Amino acid sequence: MSKIAQLEALLDERPDDPFIIYALAKEYQQQPAGTMQALLMYEHLVNNHPTYMGTYYHYARLLYSIGNQPEAIRLIHLGIEQGKQSGDHHATSELQGLLMQWTAGMEEDD
Repeated sequence: MSKIAQLEALLDERPDDPFIIYALAKEYQQQPAGTMQALLMYEHLVNNHPTYMGTYYHYARLLYSIGNQPEAIRLIHLGIEQGKQSGDHHATSELQGLLMQWTAGMEEDD
């Protein structure tokens, strides 16, 4: 049984477990035809489990990689605010670092 099949079976048992949804999104993201499914799962997490901080980093990176840089940056800002509110300094720092990396690259292109 593949990892995706195992995670889908777990999700059937616990359909709103954010860790399972996150893990499944990450698995789909690694599949050539899984990008859309990963995007939908990450979006579900942001909308229904906004305190699940790992989502913001990976969702934003996926958006950025498929060419949706404005939405990726908006999502990073949203994640930074959520991280500050929840006191998750590690996640906030990672998101700020990613934002700085991206915006520095944009300034160089100007």
